Amino acid sequence: MAAPIVQFREILLSTPEASLNTEAKRLASITGQIIRSTGAGNEADFSTVDITAGAADSRVVNILWHVSDADGHTLASNFKFWASSLGFDDAATKVRMQPLSGADQGSPLDTENYVVNATPASYGSWTDMPETEPASQNVFPSDEDGQMAMVTTTDDAVMTALYIAVAAGETPGQYRGTDAGLELQFSFKYSYS
Repeated sequence: MAAPIVQFREILLSTPEASLNTEAKRLASITGQIIRSTGAGNEADFSTVDITAGAADSRVVNILWHVSDADGHTLASNFKFWASSLGFDDAATKVRMQPLSGADQGSPLDTENYVVNATPASYGSWTDMPETEPASQNVFPSDEDGQMAMVTTTDDAVMTALYIAVAAGETPGQYRGTDAGLELQFSFKYSYS
């Protein structure tokens, strides 16, 4: 069997909670979603950040990862997400992350419920995204399970909110992919069986 086929989707900040509050809705096409790939020209856009008056934050970007074709596999687990290539010159510039549930968890433990039109102030437990592969799972399916079945339409997705806290002394430029000196690239790893 080949590896499962997966997909990254950027979910608009204005997406209503009701569009994400079940597994089936998170797996379906979501109005306004943007399919993201690893190719140049199709990157998630954190927007322009103006640091002329001091440190500033980018906009929040919501990324949803899911298995679009399991190719006979039945289980995905051990989800890890990290910044694998950063070209930031100022150590105070950080990519911040918040694992999300789909607004349907009563009292989430490992995630926070999705917030419409989120800003960096919308979530209380942002963490600095690791810059090397984490030793253990650091993102979760939206139902907060450590794994997800891939054989039914009720498997789930991994949702994460991201933003960049840009330091006042950061080098200006367009950061993306593996552009020399201006790298901005993420890695996502999981196990499957």
